[in-house]
Amino acid sequence: MSKSGKKRESLTRILIADDYPFFRHGLRAFIEEQPGLTVVGEAANADELARLCEELRPDIVLLDVNLAGSDGVVLMRALRERFPTIRHVVFVTPDDEETLAACVEGGADGCIMKTADPPLILSALRTVSGGEPWLQREMTGKLFHELRRARQAQRAQADLTDRETEILKLLAEGLRNCQIAQRLFISERTVKVHVANIFGKLGLHDRVQATRYAIRNGLVRI
Repeated sequence: MSKSGKKRESLTRILIADDYPFFRHGLRAFIEEQPGLTVVGEAANADELARLCEELRPDIVLLDVNLAGSDGVVLMRALRERFPTIRHVVFVTPDDEETLAACVEGGADGCIMKTADPPLILSALRTVSGGEPWLQREMTGKLFHELRRARQAQRAQADLTDRETEILKLLAEGLRNCQIAQRLFISERTVKVHVANIFGKLGLHDRVQATRYAIRNGLVRI
């Protein structure tokens, strides 16, 4: 009991993970003005985030999915395995439907656009703190379409030939077409044909998407 005789209010402890100091500090100032919420720390990269989760054991991590060049989905999954009681509210860029779907499938408790107004961020934190999932309304349609596309891509993966799967793995490891050709003892032109077939079957548009696909489907490890 406090001196005033009132029971101390239970605070939801939040850890902010974003590599832009100005954004972190502004968000922290806003959150700490709200009753029932407190910010226990800030992380600027994945290593710092893992360390602070270990030290501080926050209730919620407010995570930028593009934290310091990390794959935020892979990072979130690793944190969930290591700290299962911590909930995650993830900032996703408005047009990144693929990452939005991956966050939801990866176990995010809340997803919100980084362009969201502060009251929406507050709503997400309070909802997730209460044990309920939260998704920004504007994201619903994007999520539906991306999950449908992802399911189609997963079915298409079964149609990849062994050679195409091998090349997809090498793409995800960062090899260029000429390097893949040398590794597999085939022509660079043949590699280009295989890459085009892979993109077409999986509904991918570039090597970044191919790398994400390979990582998130367990074809390669980082």
